[in-house]
Parts: sequence; C-alpha cells; structure tokens
Amino acid sequence: MPVIFVFLSVVAIWSTTPLAIVWSTLGTSPSFGVASRMLIGLGVCLLLLLIKRQKLTLTPLSLRNYFYAGLGIFVTLSLVYYASQNLASGIISIVFGLTPIMTGVFALILLKDKFFSVNKILGLLLGLGGLVVIFSHSLTESKDLIRGLLAITLSMAFQAFISVKLKQINTQISVLETTTGALLFSTPWFVVIWFLSEGTIPTITMKAALSIGYLSIFGSVIGFMSYYYLIKRASVKVVGIVPLITPIFALLLGSALNNETLTLTQLGGIVLVLIGLGYYEYGKKNLNRIIS
Repeated sequence: MPVIFVFLSVVAIWSTTPLAIVWSTLGTSPSFGVASRMLIGLGVCLLLLLIKRQKLTLTPLSLRNYFYAGLGIFVTLSLVYYASQNLASGIISIVFGLTPIMTGVFALILLKDKFFSVNKILGLLLGLGGLVVIFSHSLTESKDLIRGLLAITLSMAFQAFISVKLKQINTQISVLETTTGALLFSTPWFVVIWFLSEGTIPTITMKAALSIGYLSIFGSVIGFMSYYYLIKRASVKVVGIVPLITPIFALLLGSALNNETLTLTQLGGIVLVLIGLGYYEYGKKNLNRIIS
C-alpha cells in the first residue's frame, strides 16, 4: 500500500480519536470503554488472521516485540482514558503533538541518534514552554484537571519510548501480527481492571456505543496497523508531520462537535507547542526558506 494513503489514514484517525475517546465514556466508565474497545479490536484482528490463514510468529524476538507494543497500548491508553474525564479532546491531541520531540530524546538514549542540534534544542524548549503555559492555566482550575494533564503527559512520553523501543527491536513481521500480538498482551489487563473495579455492563448511550465501535475498528485495528506500518516504512520526517497536523483538526472537531472552548492562555500555549514542533522537525534553514 502506498505510504501516502497510510499517512492520510493515520492523520484522520489521530485527529478523531481524542473526541471519540471522550464520547465513548458518556454514560459509562473509562475502564469499560477501553476494555470493550480492546476486546472488539482483538476479535477483528484474530478474524483477519483467520481469513488470511496467517499464523502469529512466535520467535523470542517477535514475542519481545508483542510485549513492548502491548505494554505501550496498556499504559498509554489507561492514562489517556483517565485523562479524558477531565480534559478537552483538543488538549489531549496537543499534548500528544509533542511525541516527536520526546521520541528524539529517547532515540538519543536508546539508539544513539543525533539529537543535540540547535533547532532540535530550541524546538524542545519551545514545545515544553507551551506545555508549561497550558499547565500554568490549570493550576488556577482544579486538581482533577492537573491530574489529567499529568496523566496525558506521561502517556505521551511512554508512547514515545515504546515507538523507539520497537525501532530498536526491529522485527521483520507484518503489522497485522504486531497489532494482534500487542492486543493479546494488553487486552486481558484491561478486562481484569474493568472486572475488579466494576464488573458490570452499564447502559450506554448510542453516541458512546458508536464511539466504542469506531475506536475498536479504526482506532485499535486500522490505526495501530497504520502506525506500525509508518514506523517501519516511512522516514522519520514523514512520521513527524502527523503530530503537526492532527492537533489542528482535533481542536476544530472538538469545538464544532463537542462545544469545547479554550482560554487565551491555553491558545498561547498551543501556539508555542506547534511552533516548537515545526522548528524541531524542519530546522532553521527550512523555516528561513519558507519565510523568504
């Protein structure tokens, strides 16, 4: 499949996922929302393997790949669903926009990639400065909002770590196998947490049910497969463009469809994050060309 189509699908899914997560918990709980999403997603992946008559690769290296991918799904989504109770979908997307910068930091540590160039350091500082501005606004609000921001920031950082770890492992298996293996590792933990915390199936709204269905098919199956495909096949530059685009669409969708509003302070922080991302990805030379 052409990389451009995969890229566009990731942009579309990442732009809509934060709002769908917020909607999926309407009338229900985060633990039920994420557990049901993972169960349906896993069922779809197993069905695809059956249709394709394909078996999971079970070498030690592939099992290690499944473990880290599954750990990434479990930790990242647990924190995202917790944060979604108190944060607007646009803010969730903006914080996740810092993923390329955090990925660069972990790539320096794990892969010994070059990181400390002037544009990357300035981009990192601008992005973190924007995050500080967003946090500073929350200090005047509620403790729940602060906890939500801390949770989504940790979630973003852990996803960045996992993406670099998967690059380091570098298994030669299909994205369907990676997605299925990751869901096999992570889904039981989501179910256990739901069972221990509640164990009952709530009456949910139609909007929540449709959101869970969307997240199961597009967010979990197509989204994960496309993301793993980009990690393997696309350049770092291409993957890095995604977080630059998705927060804009996520903010527009949250405003248009969920009546989400942002203060001037939050908007200032968002602008700093986006400027930092742009400077980090393209550097001073490219930005000078655009200006001139």
